[in-house]
Amino acid sequence: MDRRYCLKSVLLVPLIALLLPCSLSGEGLERSTSLSLEAAYYFPDHQGYGVSNCGFAPISYSPVPVPPSFPIGPDQGRALGSTWGPAEIQVLLSHEIQVPFLVGRGALTKGNNAAFSITGALTPVSVRLELGAELTPIAFLSFFAGAMAGTGWDIGLFNGMGLNADGSGVPESASLQGLVLKSWFGGTFQFDLAALIPGDWSHVVTLLSPSLQYAWFSRAAKGQAWMFEADIGENFNGWKLLGSYFLGYKMPLVLELAGLLLETEQNIGYVHELSPAVGGGWGSDFLLLTMSPVLSFRLSERSTLAVLFQFRRQRLYTPDSVFYAFYANRKYAGTYWDFYRIAFSYSLKL
Repeated sequence: MDRRYCLKSVLLVPLIALLLPCSLSGEGLERSTSLSLEAAYYFPDHQGYGVSNCGFAPISYSPVPVPPSFPIGPDQGRALGSTWGPAEIQVLLSHEIQVPFLVGRGALTKGNNAAFSITGALTPVSVRLELGAELTPIAFLSFFAGAMAGTGWDIGLFNGMGLNADGSGVPESASLQGLVLKSWFGGTFQFDLAALIPGDWSHVVTLLSPSLQYAWFSRAAKGQAWMFEADIGENFNGWKLLGSYFLGYKMPLVLELAGLLLETEQNIGYVHELSPAVGGGWGSDFLLLTMSPVLSFRLSERSTLAVLFQFRRQRLYTPDSVFYAFYANRKYAGTYWDFYRIAFSYSLKL
């Protein structure tokens, strides 16, 4: 059964916030505190089993068991799919300070600022602390950086943190026995058509945000996979190239924002070359794509609700290797799409 029960960040709340009205006045320091509840439900499928290359996997609540011919060894195999579908939830408390920085009199510089944030996140199997900084030197461009430290524990069948390196495909628990550290930096280009055509109904907004992220688990050696927050256990100490690209329309309605979000994720550096798809590897060089129709509702002056319907392009494995529980025993055969999950984020300004 898939072990993606919980928990990781499910929404790009900072991205949505960038596109909504900001309280920064440019006259002095501004502080804000917000409480967020994020949740997601994953629709189960058979990991692409029986789907042709580039095909779409249907939702299924009937798992496919390990076939009798499966070779028994350290890797006992895995059933494909789930009878109920995994879910996740987390609570975040954030405090942000914004200060004017290099403010000018023109339209492109009058809102220039620097923002600093601290966020605490709690899930049933982990706790994290995140620090962030963002500099906006001109209206349509910003630069950001951040860092995170977290640890995890076990609750029943749900493992918050552990190694996935013994060949069995079942992560070895490291409950409260280490730290996961992440750091990232990148830039964001954003544009609102209303800057050229003023009006309440002229807000066609775009956002492009590439970034680099480095992740490190204190108990993992170079090339060893690890799990955090009960994910699928295919994280490595190393770099990733991430991207977020959004096109939307902002309205003076309760439904304040509607659009399409494209997210990309790819290993770079030595992890990229561990087992590339060319040559029959498991696909360490795979470019993961997630497409999400986004709806954001303004519930009150202080609260918002965002909803994402997410589709993801996944690795398709060969029929004889897809049943392996250990990722490195699988063989890349192409790609498939599935209805990945539906995610929610409720945010309240305190």
